Amino acid sequence: MPMKILAHLCTARHAFTIACLLLFACSVAQAQKRDHLTEQEADWVREMQLIDKRIEVFIKAADRRLLVLTKPDTVQEKKEEEKWGPLPKGTKVELLQDYKHILEEAMEKLDDAYERDKKNNLLPKALKKFKEAVERQIAELRSLSPQLKNKKEQDALAEAMEEAETATKGTIQ
Repeated sequence: MPMKILAHLCTARHAFTIACLLLFACSVAQAQKRDHLTEQEADWVREMQLIDKRIEVFIKAADRRLLVLTKPDTVQEKKEEEKWGPLPKGTKVELLQDYKHILEEAMEKLDDAYERDKKNNLLPKALKKFKEAVERQIAELRSLSPQLKNKKEQDALAEAMEEAETATKGTIQ
């Protein structure tokens, strides 16, 4: 009988240990999650309450990722860096994923603004700016294809292109 109790306690202790390890792994993964906006860009998003101005911030943030991807040696003007902070850093995969997440967040903000006030006269202006910018950015994304050699980079580009194509179709129903 004592052996059965000991076996049960050992099994329970292993289950507890496994549960603790899983929680630790999840918390480490969450802590390592990359922000798709720089601190300064996120500040600008929070500061810009009008949807058309907020969308301009997302466009700028997306353009900055593409600039780093297409011209990695680019040096930012001092005035630009003072306003927007240093250019984003990361691997090609990370920058493409950031770009995709920026488009997703911009579309969410457009949808939210529409749901709050369907008659907001700034929405058509914001949507037009966004679509025009993303259409321009699609050409830049296409130009990256020959530079991307490994599967992860190509997959990240494909996902970014897919998100951009979705964005050009509009987000407001």
